[in-house]
Amino acid sequence: MIKFFRKIRQNLLSEGKTGKYLKYAIGEIILVVIGILIALQINNWNEDQKNKALEKYMLENLAENLEQNCDKLKRRIQSIDYYRKSGSIIISAIETKLIERDSLGNYFHQALMGTSDVGLSEVGYNVIKNNGFEIIKNQVLKKEMMVFFEDTQPHLQADLNWGTIDRVNREKFVDENFIQIPNKGGITYKAFDLESLLKNQYFIALIHKTDVQRIWFSNIMERHYMESQRILELINEELNK
Repeated sequence: MIKFFRKIRQNLLSEGKTGKYLKYAIGEIILVVIGILIALQINNWNEDQKNKALEKYMLENLAENLEQNCDKLKRRIQSIDYYRKSGSIIISAIETKLIERDSLGNYFHQALMGTSDVGLSEVGYNVIKNNGFEIIKNQVLKKEMMVFFEDTQPHLQADLNWGTIDRVNREKFVDENFIQIPNKGGITYKAFDLESLLKNQYFIALIHKTDVQRIWFSNIMERHYMESQRILELINEELNK
């Protein structure tokens, strides 16, 4: 092709057709420019397709990540409700002075164990963050996503830390007042002195505090679950476009 154009230019020059040569040269330049523009457009289209594929891949990963977190939250909320029943039995025994030695040992462990650790993941979000937020074209989704992972979720984790503040004292108290007996369902706490334990002011305060914490944890986890579902819905809407 290059030789063909070169031959035309040479023929025009040899025939002394300078005017035609200039017109032809200009036309050739225009063709070259058009060719370059088309090549750039094709390249831009290819890059845009690659970016769209990458954006879709990242949003799918993020959606999967949120679904896993929602499942963790749901199961933890259910666990809290289950453990609160054990706490209620202990509180009832304290308040009504009922001491059923044969049955209370089945509830101490669940009544005292921590329930604030939910282990939410941010892997999908961090992948997007590390690759650059410009990959997400939907500005509303991008803003909502950043607020959720940079503000909302860290606040939840900070609130859940309330359940770990007195962990050392709690474990020390358990070691001093219970013998731990393994069983098929987990662990049974058997009090060294059940009657004295149910009158112990620290233990009474600890049981009540644990119940209050669990109510609080369940509420904030439920709110976070709903917010996670909202962000997940925005992501799915974007993926379905």
